Amino acid sequence: MSIPPYTRPATQNDVFVMEQIMRDAFAQSYATFMPEQYVREWYDGNMAERTVRTSLSRAGVAEIMGRVVGFVMYSDNTITELWVDPIYQRQGVGRALIHWIESEFRAMGFPTITLYCYEANPDALEFFGKLRFRRASSFDSRNVPGGPVKVYTMLKMVTKLKG
Repeated sequence: MSIPPYTRPATQNDVFVMEQIMRDAFAQSYATFMPEQYVREWYDGNMAERTVRTSLSRAGVAEIMGRVVGFVMYSDNTITELWVDPIYQRQGVGRALIHWIESEFRAMGFPTITLYCYEANPDALEFFGKLRFRRASSFDSRNVPGGPVKVYTMLKMVTKLKG
């Protein structure tokens, strides 16, 4: 029997472990399918550190037995980051973070969640599909060094629309 993750808002004490989770998960996912130039610039630009430190006030973490094992970040009603320690993937951590952010978005009055997912990331597309996200559109991102790469805009309703 596995212990379900506990979710909560992120704090300054979580920064270093969040950065490490992002680096480890990036190495196991994005680094395997993104253009080499993008991967090189991501590491050279210290993107894990920059991302976590600039968006900490809009983040939640998942813990198992007091250990942070994943996190989610957002801006308005958009999930900007979702990372799970590779050791804890496929154990309900990502699902718990999505449920946490849905609750946060409902409390803020947002009826939908938006996120962007690379076409070249089939595991993430499958994961979000299981959680009832739907592809709303796609575009070729030209902001990716070594790209362009196809990106899907994905949406999920979190509250019923009035009317």
